[in-house]
Order: sequence, then structure tokens, then C-alpha cells
Amino acid sequence: MSQHVLEISTPVFRLLRRRAPLYVSWSDEKDGPTQHIVVDDDVYCEMIDRAIAKQKTIDEVFLEFGARVDTPRRTQ
Repeated sequence: MSQHVLEISTPVFRLLRRRAPLYVSWSDEKDGPTQHIVVDDDVYCEMIDRAIAKQKTIDEVFLEFGARVDTPRRTQ
């Protein structure tokens, strides 16, 4: 499966790192207003399609996604 790099804002990056760690892989946070994340082909297509259909930015689509995702809970 191929992967794609998307550029998102740092606040959205932090939300995804907290709320959806299993859905998106990335490197460490860099200094600056934007971050790069690596997503699988199916996630990339879904996010691009949603952004176009809803006339929103990639950040807005990821914010919606992050707000809906339940973080997996660890059992001790």
C-alpha cells in the first residue's frame, strides 16, 4: 500500500497525536506552524474526498475526524 505526506497545522497535529495515534503515523514534532504526517493511501483519499465534498481545508477535516475518534483505552 502506498503512503502520502500531508501538511497540517501544529495544533491539529497535536490533537491527532492525542486522539488518534493508531490511525496516523508521523515523525517527531518539528518547530514551526505546520507539521508533516504520513498516511496510507486509503486515509489520504478519504481526507481529500471529504475536503473537496465539504469545501473545507485538510485541517478542518482532520479536526472533525479527531473529534469523533475514541481513543483506545489501555487496560491495566
